[in-house]
Amino acid sequence: MPRLLPFFLACLLSITTASSAGQDWAGVWETNWREGGGRLIFEQKGDLVTGRYGLYDGRFEGTVSGSKLDGRWFEGDRVDEFELVLSHDKRTFAGSADLHGWLTGRRTSEQGVAPTIGLSTPREAWMNFVRACNIGRCGISDSWAIAVRAAEFESPAAKENRVEQLRQVREFFDVIDLTTFQLSDVLDEAPSGSLSVRLVQSRSNATLIVTIRRNDAGEWHIVVPNEEDLITARKSLLARYGENPPSPKSYQLLQNPRDTMRAFLDGMFNWDRRGKALALSTLDLSAFPDSLRASDSGLVAAYLGRVFDRVGFIGLQSIPNDGVVLDPYVHFVHPVGSVVIAPTGHEPGAPWKFTTETVEAIPDIYFVVADLPPAVESHPDILAPMAYFEIRKFVEENAPFLMGRVARFEFWQVLALLICLPTTLVLSKLVSRVCCWALASISWMPKTQPTWFGWAVALLFFTLTIQRVPHLIGVPERSREFSVPIVGSVVIIAYAGVCWSLVSIGGGLLISRAQRTAGSSDDLVVNLLLACARLAIIVSAALTIAYLFSIPTSNILAGLGIGGLAVAFASRETLSNVFGAGILVADRPFRSGDWISSKYAEGFVEGVGIRSTRVRTAQDSIIVIPNGNLADATINNLGTRRSRLMVLQLAVTKGATPERLEAFITAIRARAAGDASIIADRTDIGVNSMDGASIQIQFTSYLNVKSDSAEIATRHAFLLDLMRIAAENGLQLGKGMFRNGDKNSAGGDDGE
Repeated sequence: MPRLLPFFLACLLSITTASSAGQDWAGVWETNWREGGGRLIFEQKGDLVTGRYGLYDGRFEGTVSGSKLDGRWFEGDRVDEFELVLSHDKRTFAGSADLHGWLTGRRTSEQGVAPTIGLSTPREAWMNFVRACNIGRCGISDSWAIAVRAAEFESPAAKENRVEQLRQVREFFDVIDLTTFQLSDVLDEAPSGSLSVRLVQSRSNATLIVTIRRNDAGEWHIVVPNEEDLITARKSLLARYGENPPSPKSYQLLQNPRDTMRAFLDGMFNWDRRGKALALSTLDLSAFPDSLRASDSGLVAAYLGRVFDRVGFIGLQSIPNDGVVLDPYVHFVHPVGSVVIAPTGHEPGAPWKFTTETVEAIPDIYFVVADLPPAVESHPDILAPMAYFEIRKFVEENAPFLMGRVARFEFWQVLALLICLPTTLVLSKLVSRVCCWALASISWMPKTQPTWFGWAVALLFFTLTIQRVPHLIGVPERSREFSVPIVGSVVIIAYAGVCWSLVSIGGGLLISRAQRTAGSSDDLVVNLLLACARLAIIVSAALTIAYLFSIPTSNILAGLGIGGLAVAFASRETLSNVFGAGILVADRPFRSGDWISSKYAEGFVEGVGIRSTRVRTAQDSIIVIPNGNLADATINNLGTRRSRLMVLQLAVTKGATPERLEAFITAIRARAAGDASIIADRTDIGVNSMDGASIQIQFTSYLNVKSDSAEIATRHAFLLDLMRIAAENGLQLGKGMFRNGDKNSAGGDDGE
């Protein structure tokens, strides 16, 4: 059922795209150019497109022609012409401008920053300035435009130059961030048109005086000092850090509560732009089960971000930035739980994180503050997009009676589970039957599968289908802390069973093929591969089950190391045989069907396994030889002979004369040359010796035959012809004729 959700979303997107075909450029765009970037808001009416750049107080106007947008960019007295080209998916554009060079943009669903802010009191101006700067440092560049609106500049260079104003505001706020203050320290009223605020740095006597001044229009602005005063203030405040001043990215090391809060907010504001990992690094997830840490940590961060959206983060500069004092920082307190940042250890450099108690209680905290209005310093970008919150919002708006709670579940969550679970189970069983039918239709597969195999396939499909449901409907992590390991173990066992069955079927097919071919991939290699595959299935299943139960892998490996030594000592002979099989695979001394001879046995190799090799002898018995012994033995593989040696000693007892012997030898040589089974160029014949009873003629040659039966037939025909040739030449062969050499060729067929 959850698999259908992307389909419906795709249909909805296509409908939305079709309905807005005439508004291709309208929306909010995150843009970049050679000198910077910012958020651009386009509005389109027909072919006319207008827009504004809040960061640089600029505006656009242009005309659409197909996928192109030609127009002008106005920034104060500057005018720049540009040409933009929209991509095919209408999600990005690229172009160029006369003064700014290249220009690119990416469509975003986030909203632009409101162009107006309240500056009616010193406190309001100060709060808006600090809020805008904090959000701007999190990547929402348009917020710097708000900070500029709340600022007044003493430097003449920044009076009319927007780029210089942005630079000075950023540098001034970096100095402000070195202090710690409460927003309530700034008065809501001032008796005169100017107010001085004294900001103090913790653990030092350094101070920063900030002036807030009212202009002729009655608006209060924060005075940005000139360059010389700013350098003096920065030097005084950096003295506390000695030779290690904070760098722009040092907050990501989480060395104090403020760094942790800033890193979390930065990650949430940039969730879809590689900020997720940064946000999650601020959460102490050590109490989370390993099996749920990766899947549920994002939901925890989303809960925490939505809590801050309601209770606020009261200005980062009110949070301590002193990591020497290890007292936990308490940000929010409620009877159901608190939001606390604390160091993860007492050793120097230990990072500060949101505590495990905060992580555990944050869903409950969210539900008790969800109905509060957004905090003043909040921003919509802090809300990481998640399907669960969108579904919950839809249910809350359309079926509020389903928002009641049963323990940690809301009614709509229970209803969703009651619908999804049985529906997915039925579909899984149908898919299992189709899979079993498809396997049976394959010629080399068994026609029937065991009952357990069908249920295992159904369970696997059920798990793959239902795994996204808990995240879509926000099933609490604690309700799955025990169910996931148990159910997951059952699924892993089913998965291992299916893999084992498929490996066995595939192994049987490979062994059958190896027995029909003379290639190198014989049953020895297949058996080793099968053993390795089965071992991999067992080890993978065991490690996965251990992971589900949060058993550290290091402990398992240590146990295997100690236990492995004991097992290796107790079964050293078995291990020797297993390694012997590996040696036989590497050396390839024989394969199935070869006739071998060793001190352990002589006969045909019928099969080679992981532990032993089976040899069928000439007496038709089976000898099982351990691979360890066979790997160390001298093996004579007669099945690998390219030709077979034939040596004959012919004893001529009567009628021998030189002429008759010469004619006899010539006739034998001609007979051998005319036989395709005898290798003529490796044939030698001649008188070898003589005594008082006979003259010995030796015949040596090689037979080009592949089996014992072919060798016997060749010898039979050749010897009969020798007897006829001797009779034709008046020679008598006596008892001294005998067969010599190649006695090892006796035996069965060696693989024709």
